[in-house]
Amino acid sequence: MPVYSIVQNAKIVAHAGAVKEIADVMKDAGYKKAFLVFDQGVKAVGVVDKVIDSIKTGGLEFVEFGEVIPDPPSTVIVKGAGIMVEEKCDCIIAIGGGSSTDTAKGINVMRVNGGNILEYANPEKQAKNCPGLICVPTTSGTGSELSLGIIVTDLETATKVPILATYAMSEYVICDPELTYGMPAGLTMMTGLDVFSHAFESYTSVVTHEMANIIQEKIMCEVVKYLPRAVANPKDEMARQRMLYNASMGGWMLCHGLAHVGHSLAHVIGAKFHIPHGAACAYGAPATIRYIAKSVPEKTKVIGEALGVVFKGDETPEQIGTMTADAYIAFRDSLGLKPISSYGVTKEQLVGIAKDVAAEPFAGCTPGGMNEEIAAQLLAECYY
Repeated sequence: MPVYSIVQNAKIVAHAGAVKEIADVMKDAGYKKAFLVFDQGVKAVGVVDKVIDSIKTGGLEFVEFGEVIPDPPSTVIVKGAGIMVEEKCDCIIAIGGGSSTDTAKGINVMRVNGGNILEYANPEKQAKNCPGLICVPTTSGTGSELSLGIIVTDLETATKVPILATYAMSEYVICDPELTYGMPAGLTMMTGLDVFSHAFESYTSVVTHEMANIIQEKIMCEVVKYLPRAVANPKDEMARQRMLYNASMGGWMLCHGLAHVGHSLAHVIGAKFHIPHGAACAYGAPATIRYIAKSVPEKTKVIGEALGVVFKGDETPEQIGTMTADAYIAFRDSLGLKPISSYGVTKEQLVGIAKDVAAEPFAGCTPGGMNEEIAAQLLAECYY
């Protein structure tokens, strides 16, 4: 069996107004009844209605499930799967950000395979392919529409559980930049910083490869160029389009390089202290950059150059890491990110979750390795 370097099976419709083509996509695939998964925020701003209008115009059926919440818990996924099966829907449409997409992915897994979604965190759990997922991203961040992962919250343990699920990826993706025009500046900033983390972590992961690196490098440069524009002017059509497309491409790159300790920090910090994922990534990124520079100095230099650093060429790996991390902090803070202490989190609380960070699945992909002692050091640095 050959190992393919680049694979992306999703069919993507990407242009302004693409949401109007959802009925055509359903018909092309032979689907007749959709299960719509969304949160009340996208419902309130009218995005869900745009999807419904297309479905109705096409003479197709749908069922609404508007119970998505941030950091989607397994309980919501279990409930949604039960309704989808009962309603005999043959496809599922995720409308919104990463929480909607992860919820829809989980529902689709259970719809096809049964059981509880948390069971599929076990790599030995066998699962059938889950067709029928159509994603309509409304934020430019998680890239979940093209990634191979599902992040589910286990309420009993208060942890975010990453599930690698190549069998549950999207069949179709509708990338309509017009759906992101209403994103507030804070959300634009945090989700955009998540895109940068996807790119630099998958770029420096121990499992990445050269063909993917070309795309990962480009995404970093694009985020530095277009995220400030999108934050400053929500109606900047070019900035919105480029950030949406780069978010999707960043999600795709997670299929080829995964992530590493930067996301391990974010997953644990987010679950323990209820900090939005993009912000949690941004708090962990500087410490992560400084640490990995010792193992991958040349790649860290490329990250720094994307952020505007000019290197003389005689810097040590430690200096490269510091210069790149400082440039990232300047970029991040210029967009309006508040310090982690604004969430009421102390340095001692952060260091106290080191064991969980070291045990998080993505930590194993970190250049230089990971253990509890190193995780504690990185967490302490997150506070500053």
